[in-house]
Amino acid sequence: MKRLAQLILLIAAFIPFVYSASAADWQSAEVPGDQKFTGYAWYRTWVKPHPSYFSGHERDLWGESTLIGIKGVPGAHEAFVNGKKIGIGGAFPPNFEDGAKGNYRHKIPPGTLVKDQWNEIAFRMYVKEGAAGFVTEAPFMMNYFWEVVFAGKWEFRKGDEPSWAGKALKEKPASSSFEKFHESNRILGRTDKLVRGKKMSPADSLAKMRPHKDFEVDLLVSEPLVAQPTHFSFDSRGRLWVSQYRQYPYPAGLKMLSRDKYYRSHYDRVPPAPPNHDKGADIVSIHEDSNGDGKFDKHKVFQDGLNMANSAIRGRGGVWVMNTPYLLFYPDKDFDDVPDGPPVVHLSGFGLEDTHSVANGLVWGADGWLYGAQGSTCTCRIRRPGIDAPDSEGVYFQGCMVWRYHPESRRFELFAEGGGNNFGLELDDNGRIYTGHNGGTTRGFHYVQGGYYLMQGKSPNKYGPPRNPYSFGELPKMASEQKIIRFTHFAALGEGTAIPKRYHHSFFGVDPLHNFVIASKRVDAGATFTTTDLDKVLECDDFAFRPVYIGNAPDGSMFVADFYEHYIAHGQHYQSQIDPDTGRIFRLRGKGMKLETDLNLEDKTSAELIKLLGHPNKWHRHTAVRLLGERKDKSVHASLQEIISSGLGLEARCALWAHYQAYGLDQKTAITALRSPDAAVRYWTVRFLTDDIGFKHKRSTVGLVDSLGGTQVSERLNNTLMEALLEQARYEGSLEVRSQMASSARRLSAAQGLALVRNVLSHDSVSDQYVPLLCWWVFDAKADSDREAVMKMFDDRDFWELPMVKEHILPRIMRRLASQSRNRDLLDCAKLLEIAPSKDHSAQLLKGFEEGFKGRSMDGLPETLAKALVDSGISSLILKLRLRDPSAIQTAVRQVTDAKTKKQDRLAAIRTLGELKVVSATTALLNTGLRDSDETMQKAALAALSAYSAQSVSKTVIAGFDKLNDSVKPAAYDLLLSRMTWTRDLLDSIERGEIDKSGVDGEVVRRLKQHADDGIQNAAKQVFAKQAIEAGHNFKKQIADLESVLQAGSGNPYAGESTFMTRCGVCHKLFHKGGSIGPDLTPYQRNDLNTMLISIVNPNAEIREGFEYVSLETSDGRSLSGFLTDQDNQIVALRGMAGEDIRVARKEVKSLKPMGRSLMPEGLLAQLKDQELRDFFAYLKISQPISR
Repeated sequence: MKRLAQLILLIAAFIPFVYSASAADWQSAEVPGDQKFTGYAWYRTWVKPHPSYFSGHERDLWGESTLIGIKGVPGAHEAFVNGKKIGIGGAFPPNFEDGAKGNYRHKIPPGTLVKDQWNEIAFRMYVKEGAAGFVTEAPFMMNYFWEVVFAGKWEFRKGDEPSWAGKALKEKPASSSFEKFHESNRILGRTDKLVRGKKMSPADSLAKMRPHKDFEVDLLVSEPLVAQPTHFSFDSRGRLWVSQYRQYPYPAGLKMLSRDKYYRSHYDRVPPAPPNHDKGADIVSIHEDSNGDGKFDKHKVFQDGLNMANSAIRGRGGVWVMNTPYLLFYPDKDFDDVPDGPPVVHLSGFGLEDTHSVANGLVWGADGWLYGAQGSTCTCRIRRPGIDAPDSEGVYFQGCMVWRYHPESRRFELFAEGGGNNFGLELDDNGRIYTGHNGGTTRGFHYVQGGYYLMQGKSPNKYGPPRNPYSFGELPKMASEQKIIRFTHFAALGEGTAIPKRYHHSFFGVDPLHNFVIASKRVDAGATFTTTDLDKVLECDDFAFRPVYIGNAPDGSMFVADFYEHYIAHGQHYQSQIDPDTGRIFRLRGKGMKLETDLNLEDKTSAELIKLLGHPNKWHRHTAVRLLGERKDKSVHASLQEIISSGLGLEARCALWAHYQAYGLDQKTAITALRSPDAAVRYWTVRFLTDDIGFKHKRSTVGLVDSLGGTQVSERLNNTLMEALLEQARYEGSLEVRSQMASSARRLSAAQGLALVRNVLSHDSVSDQYVPLLCWWVFDAKADSDREAVMKMFDDRDFWELPMVKEHILPRIMRRLASQSRNRDLLDCAKLLEIAPSKDHSAQLLKGFEEGFKGRSMDGLPETLAKALVDSGISSLILKLRLRDPSAIQTAVRQVTDAKTKKQDRLAAIRTLGELKVVSATTALLNTGLRDSDETMQKAALAALSAYSAQSVSKTVIAGFDKLNDSVKPAAYDLLLSRMTWTRDLLDSIERGEIDKSGVDGEVVRRLKQHADDGIQNAAKQVFAKQAIEAGHNFKKQIADLESVLQAGSGNPYAGESTFMTRCGVCHKLFHKGGSIGPDLTPYQRNDLNTMLISIVNPNAEIREGFEYVSLETSDGRSLSGFLTDQDNQIVALRGMAGEDIRVARKEVKSLKPMGRSLMPEGLLAQLKDQELRDFFAYLKISQPISR
């Protein structure tokens, strides 16, 4: 017993000694760096994870998205977290394999990390010879949105002992630790080893299916024949075409240069189009049931090696493939499934930033146009090769939308804007367009022509501001009676003969996150719909069942595309948690219901196709319409007209579609259809009458013939058709038809469009979700181009009394005018107030006016508007000030220096006092301009002072110049340069050294040396003798040097944002951030590096219209410069270097001359380090906002 006690004491004494010796054997090592060891060694450090690593999520998305990434590590390695092995690269002896070329993402299993503790990250390594350790890059740890890069000091130890992989610590280690996380932006790429997750065989997965009692499910096709199916379609022989998105998420052949935390990436180049493309793994395959037994027994590949191809559809003598960034057409006139030649690029410019949001979902519309969608985290700039110049602006759009393309005339346009990461489009039996949503709360969106929809997320910090700032409202997603969990990726309407009657015309929505298909009843809600859930028609206990697409099939059933992935979030796919080799297609049909077997419509005569226009199965009807449209068979022309005249529901609308696609729409047929008893026929007739009108690219289309059979040369319908349309609008009882009338009115000329919308407004649709907004957008579309016609509408007293006008149009038209705030707009505000027939109408106008000025100072109001506002009951200080009320002047002067006054009220007082040249305000303006704590107030006050001529102004400003912040000094320069005597004072002070010569802005030097006064010009040349006006400039070399720097590495957009805001953001806005001195950069071709470099290095090479520097001389001796922001016959407004507008009465303008150069300085990127340059351009190229 005594010996046992002694032994215990000996062990107890030895333990701390062993720990201490062990700790001492670990050395400090810098990562990245070459440790120059051979054999075995270990690295370790500790990290305290960001709170998001432990955030709850229904499907543990955050926990399942955590990994450690490394690449370029010589030899073999194993990664450990808190003593648990999470991955291996290469192979250890005796079967050694070098993993140096590998790119590894080691998944950290959920539950491994410990919250609020220091988690140990350890690497065991073996190197046979050469460089060793983390030689080129530091490891990083990331979850879905946050990452930490382990660059810095680690512990390092040679040798090999399994116990060196330890547990998490409660106390922070002194030797090595990391806790600073940032928004994820690490450059990612396809790894050598994929994390595929748990999978079942197709048969086992089928056995886990739980269809509703009214349904049964069949497995039709599975891997290896199909994998990663995102879309399917059917040809006129009833065969299945599957688009297999196997290359996703990384485009082949491209190098990622930068990305943001939402996985929006930028690449080194635009991939070339097939056939000279970077070969990828995507496939378009064909599957056929050759004997009618309901099983697919013949399979072939139409195209493989594609790169980012996610949908394909046959029609117009070939196959259309959405192969981002291109819409391709493979001609195949003989239908032998072998292209007749190389693919034709019909459209280019679809964005690749986020490959789970690219252009997708090809479907033929009832009008014969090809429709597609774009998701939320991509942008596009669409051009038509062969028509649009490669450097043309194209059609630019960022985010969710639905587009369409007319193959014969090569017209492209945005059909509707907004949505919820649209992926897939559905066409119902009325020809309406729908898509799903990757958020909760809805089963999807119902799209109408020209609609502005709720943009996913509603956050300007991720998606940017709305494209149309005057939409003043958005069409909603379809409301649901039930709470809907995230998310219904896509939904199609059950309109086949093998679907139980209870579910006809119900949405069948696929939820890949929760592994089910749900049926939801569609309920009329005016011009749109709501939904109410019926049943989950298919559930699956296989976690990897991921239904992403669903559609009506030729046999009357519904097919379901199963992406089949254990991990379904796109961020996980970018992390290489993906299996590109699995996928299935299932059939969902009513239990025991018979399938259609007459599926070969291609071989039917046109007369036989006519008989199918009323077929109970949607696929038969729609395919018959398409074939009749393509054949243009004159022998059935009369038959189609007869069916249209009969007005028999489905058959009549299908006949109208076929007639329009084949022959256009003659006047007699159009008027007959416009009076049809079927609302859908009337709806489509209205649509067809105006579809060729108001099309922005019509002058550059190929062989464009309008729907009435003649070349479209005007934006008017002929008088007979217009009268028929107006007459129908007066009495139209269908809200949905009236909504299309409003959409169509926007495409017409102002005279016809406003007349049509006037008749739509005569109906009381105040509470409808669609019609009032669609009507407002007609006024918005004409408000600038045809202001006189818009304002003339309000001369009609009866027009004011229409309920929709009073409730929806009056506040919005006033808000739009107030928001723009040009002099012309403000005068029209005054006119509306003057002619308003009652106080109720005035109240609606005033509500819109206040909205238009919300958050802005109410300065710059013309006297007529000020008087009209006062007469309408608004009695603000600024209005009284404009009417030169003495007490208002005193109050306003006091507010100039009163920091307790609201900011927008102070700004209004400062700017208005300057406009009115109130002499008693001089001292207050000087005090604010030189001493206020708010730079915005300082700039406004200094700008206002230019209206005053007292010599004391320049003396006082020069005396206080050195105390001004750099951001305020441009306003002081603008002021001092505005009058000749003040300019002389400025030059004298520089010469005396009171203002540091070396700090004078280059633009100021230029203005001094080019001054109109010879004395000032000569003095400036002496003072600044060593400073040339031009910087010295081998622009080509500067551009080449920058290109070399940018190609040498990747950039971090988050790090580049501060550089942009400092060097560019004062003048330029990018999305919702930045100044408004120069042009908004958001719609610019910022991915075109060459154009951007030229614009930055040599800003005078090309000056955007509207931003040319101008010089203005006034009759009271001022010399102002900047660019024009407004001018009419009453005022001219200039914006100078400080961003402040100065308004000058037109009668005071002595001369106004262009200066032929840009306000943007050269040398913008001077003194930036190489990495700072890469970061700056990474930010400049962002396609959507990355921060608040």
